Amino acid sequence: MFLQGMKDKSERVPGRCVGRGGFTLVETLISVFIFLFMITALYGIGTVSQRYWDANKAKNELQQELRKAMDGMIYDLRQAGQASISDVPADGAWYSTINFKVPDGVSGGSLTWNNDAIQFVLAGPSSERLHRIQGGDTKILALNVQSLGFRRQAAAPNLLEVSLQGQKDTDRGLTIDYNLAFEVQLRN
Repeated sequence: MFLQGMKDKSERVPGRCVGRGGFTLVETLISVFIFLFMITALYGIGTVSQRYWDANKAKNELQQELRKAMDGMIYDLRQAGQASISDVPADGAWYSTINFKVPDGVSGGSLTWNNDAIQFVLAGPSSERLHRIQGGDTKILALNVQSLGFRRQAAAPNLLEVSLQGQKDTDRGLTIDYNLAFEVQLRN
C-alpha cells in the first residue's frame, strides 16, 4: 500500500516524459556507423564512376583524333599512284613515313604529277603529332599518335595498308591506347 501512493520519479521531474523519450548512446553510435558506411560506399561508387567516365572520354577523343587523321590521309592517298610512292616499296615491310605525288592534271591524254610531294610523318615535341607536309606547308592532321606505319605487299602493290596507334592519358593518370588500321586502293 505504501507503494501505491508514491509516484514514479520520472513523473516528478519537470520537462521529462513518461516512458522512453530519447536515443541511447549505443543506438546513436549504430546510426552514425550505418550512415558512415553508406557515405563511404557512395564515395567509392562515385570514384569508380568518375574513373570510368574519364577513360571513356579519353578513348572517344583518341578515336576522334585517329579518325580525323585517317580521313585526311585517305583523301590524299587515293590520288597517289603506285609509281608516285617513293619510299614504301611493295616488299611487305612496315615504314614509318611515306612520300608520294598526286596528279596535277591531264596533258596530252596522260596524267601530269605535281612536283611538290606530300609526306605523312610523325613530328612535334614528343613525335606524337601526325604532320602532312607538302612543299613549304605543314598541317597537323592529328595529335596523340604514337606510331604510324605504311606497308605494300608484292602481290598487291596498288593496295596500301596504314596503321595508326594512339595513346592518351586521362586527368587521373590512366593511359588509354587505341589502334586504327585501314587500307587504301591506290590509283593505277
